[in-house]
Amino acid sequence: MVDCLFSLRIRFLLIMVLALLVFPFSGLSMALILDAPSKVKIDFREEIRSESWSTFDDGTGDDSYTFVSSKMRLGFGFSSSRVDGYAQLHWTQFFGLPDDAMFGTGQLYFGQNAGDSQDIGYAALSQAWLRVKCSHVSGLSLRLGRFLYSSGLETIPQNATLKWLKKVRISQRLIGPFDWSRVGRAYDGFQVVYDQPLWNLTITGVQPTAGGFYLRRDDPEYNGKSVHDVDILAVAATLKDTYIPGLDAQVFYYYYNDDRGLSQDPEIHSLGAHLLYTRDVGPGAVDLLFWGVYQWGVYSYNDHNAYALALEGGYKFKNLPWQPWFRLGYFYGSGDDDPNDNDHETFFMMIPTLRIYAFTPFYNLMNTNYVFGQVILKPHQKVVVRSDVHRIWLTEDQDSWYMGSGITRPDLFGYVQKSSGGDDDLATMWDLSVFIKDLYHYGPLSVGLNLYYGHVWGGDVVENNYPQDDDLDFFYAEVVFSF
Repeated sequence: MVDCLFSLRIRFLLIMVLALLVFPFSGLSMALILDAPSKVKIDFREEIRSESWSTFDDGTGDDSYTFVSSKMRLGFGFSSSRVDGYAQLHWTQFFGLPDDAMFGTGQLYFGQNAGDSQDIGYAALSQAWLRVKCSHVSGLSLRLGRFLYSSGLETIPQNATLKWLKKVRISQRLIGPFDWSRVGRAYDGFQVVYDQPLWNLTITGVQPTAGGFYLRRDDPEYNGKSVHDVDILAVAATLKDTYIPGLDAQVFYYYYNDDRGLSQDPEIHSLGAHLLYTRDVGPGAVDLLFWGVYQWGVYSYNDHNAYALALEGGYKFKNLPWQPWFRLGYFYGSGDDDPNDNDHETFFMMIPTLRIYAFTPFYNLMNTNYVFGQVILKPHQKVVVRSDVHRIWLTEDQDSWYMGSGITRPDLFGYVQKSSGGDDDLATMWDLSVFIKDLYHYGPLSVGLNLYYGHVWGGDVVENNYPQDDDLDFFYAEVVFSF
């Protein structure tokens, strides 16, 4: 196979050669020297969050705790006719992390940072990139450096309904910046974009930074393992909603190779597509969503064949008070009915932002299927209220209960397995979110507030692992300052 002949680093060098043909060095130099910035920006975002957990209980640690965190980002950018650039500093600080938690984010933040302090912080460079625009091919650009990448979000639809669906129900299922965590992650590499009014082609070749729950996101090594041994190639072709109003479609191919020397060492190919459609019907708009992927490759030295799909639909009443939006959906991620044979059939999420799809992140989409109902209300122009109910099962009761959102610390695989105990009933979850934008304004400074509460009624699988208490409560309040 091609990946056996060329590593992503070789592909990267080939892309650089092609890039130099398209973006001649002399032209780039002149652009950097002579093309004065037409726009310079400084942006700032500070999120202060208090998280409270009352978790599942197996009797081995603390099942109830609260901690506070601060996540600050300061960015500097410029844009011109030929070159754009951006750099962002990131500082995360924790106060009162639990030192004996058995579950939840508090356990992960404390444990992955060597567990040496309950009040820890770290600053790092989260982004630093340049984008060069080709002067003789309209819409062609090359970005190099450290940047954020969200699979499925290579373009932003003009239609507001499609825009929300793409950001919240399509993007980051397989590759994401994990930005909800207090650290997040970025990607080092290149991105070639050919953007046209009706369609877009994006090719991205990157290696992830550390991060997520691990503070030292600028340190690629830990315990002899390096994030530089994880290679990702993504090719996405998107049909924009400017071609057929109300329709956004994409086909994609992702290559993921983890060569850190861990027991799993996946080398996975993913081929998939999404389709979004919305249309005004009666007093509102109907929406339909499809996302699906087929995977093949190697996982733990076994042949890997797996798949996943999502089907969703909804109706939004545009002319009623609060514009109620009701949605239903189904997700299926394949599992392995015989973990002891030479075939691995569990859907692999690669390196996603899990929290978009599991607001209380006690499970992920591997060996999982669920149905959900969702209602979204807008009682005020600056306020959005959302409530979801999920009924969740394991796809195969001989497989595991999986948790995690991909690589965090360089020496950790990023996913945790817990025994199913031969059952498939995982849980029922209900949650409520309130998002308030521009709660207070002073000049360019804006203050927002996010509130979340989720409750989990654990099923047989949870009870098998946490016999003393199989219920969970998660609450957080977050104040956001930005300009």
